[in-house]
Amino acid sequence: MRTTVVGAENTSPIRWGLRQVAGHPRTSSSALVGSAAVFWFGLHTMLWAVGIAVLAGVSWRLLDKPTFDRFAGRLLRAWWRRWWTYQRPWLRIMTACNLTTTDHKGETLVPRVTGVRCTWSWDTVSVRMAKGQAPEDFEQAIERLANAFRARSTNVRLVKPGKLALDFQRREPFDEMIIPLSPLAESTSAVDLRRLPVGMDEYGRDFTLNLLQRDLHVLLGGATGAGKGSYMWALLRSLAPLIRAGLVRLWVIDPKGGQEFGMGRAMYHAFADNDADGLALMQTYVKTLDERKLELGRAGVRTFTPSRETPLELLICDELAAMTAFASRWITVAFAPLMSKALTQYRSVGGRIIAATQEPTKDNVPMRGLFPTKIALRLDSASYVDMCLGEGMRDMGALADKIPEILAGVAYAKRDGRREPLRVRAPYSRDEDIAELVEFCTSVGTVTELRRDVTAPAEGQERDEPADVYAIDFEALEVDDYDTDQDQTDEVDVIEHFEGDEDDEEIA
Repeated sequence: MRTTVVGAENTSPIRWGLRQVAGHPRTSSSALVGSAAVFWFGLHTMLWAVGIAVLAGVSWRLLDKPTFDRFAGRLLRAWWRRWWTYQRPWLRIMTACNLTTTDHKGETLVPRVTGVRCTWSWDTVSVRMAKGQAPEDFEQAIERLANAFRARSTNVRLVKPGKLALDFQRREPFDEMIIPLSPLAESTSAVDLRRLPVGMDEYGRDFTLNLLQRDLHVLLGGATGAGKGSYMWALLRSLAPLIRAGLVRLWVIDPKGGQEFGMGRAMYHAFADNDADGLALMQTYVKTLDERKLELGRAGVRTFTPSRETPLELLICDELAAMTAFASRWITVAFAPLMSKALTQYRSVGGRIIAATQEPTKDNVPMRGLFPTKIALRLDSASYVDMCLGEGMRDMGALADKIPEILAGVAYAKRDGRREPLRVRAPYSRDEDIAELVEFCTSVGTVTELRRDVTAPAEGQERDEPADVYAIDFEALEVDDYDTDQDQTDEVDVIEHFEGDEDDEEIA
């Protein structure tokens, strides 16, 4: 029916313009500000300003691509791709994919793009569905959409009634990026506990863990064969000089009979390859750190210092759910409180935990929220992503359930205090690499006990005990397995990466 309002046909362009302004506030406001600046300052001044801004942006991107992409590149990429990649061919592609409907008047109804958000690898297109459509219509056309927009893969998510999100993977940075194993450092001074490399991120930077302040405990979630062991072996490789010097002790629980970590038995302080022994190891771990907690607390010491007497105690638990949910009830009932206690009370005394699980559900891993750093590898279900990384992380672009099997070791890392997940990958450790690591850590026989019997000094003789634990002379320490055929003794350098850190934040 034709409208009877006088002059209505003349207001349709005005209504269209108002809708465009309201629907694209950033573009409209940018055009308005630019026009006002040209009017106020003049065209030549604005051209100079634009040229300087472009030059500064290009320099920023060349010098620091990750920060440029985070604060500026994503916005520019989202604006460009909304108009050029998605909005321009939208009607043609929707028609070709049979994603249009017809109303009672015979008019064609087309889904509408309401927004685009971009990360380095993925684009998320927010779509308001046309009347009569359902998310299943887009799921049936998912392969056609991926081909039409030249994406590697596509995912459909229902955001709310009438609105969904289409995720398009534009690139895979790890297709061509080679992730090398970190070299074995020869001295403790070359190891920084605040920057332990375990892989690389999607920007080509080192992905590191900070076992002193930030990444106190790490939870790895991933299906079988996803590459969880790669991160744990890479971490042990970065810690190798400290393990050899006795500054880091390893407590390892591998309930799968030692198939994953059995090769490293010689360099562990304690090892359990079954459920019952795993519970006994956990009890000993908690008892050891409880004693240290009381000792340091009664001495008025608020934070531990890594040393031969108080090493960093690193507990590795492969298949955590096997100890908290799938073992005998008497084991799971006793193990879960001990793990929760270790995650909450041993930060200041040097207790650190790295755990892995296949199903990061609350029933299987009830203490998953106590891990400040979480890494999600390939997962079998979309719901597992938020269970592992936290609520809303999949909507933020952590599509761990879309990682293909051929990309073992690729994951999304989420740290407390950081809003967005980071796409990372760890290097693969072969059996030869693990054997090399074990030989390196055990070659000088310095994997020691927590307490060593000290011979009492003779009468009138002062005990040789340095006031500063960082001044320990490791060269003077007695080595049990010394090879008398060597002409020179093996040297273990003093740990130096803590010196000069008086102004740094203490471990509370």
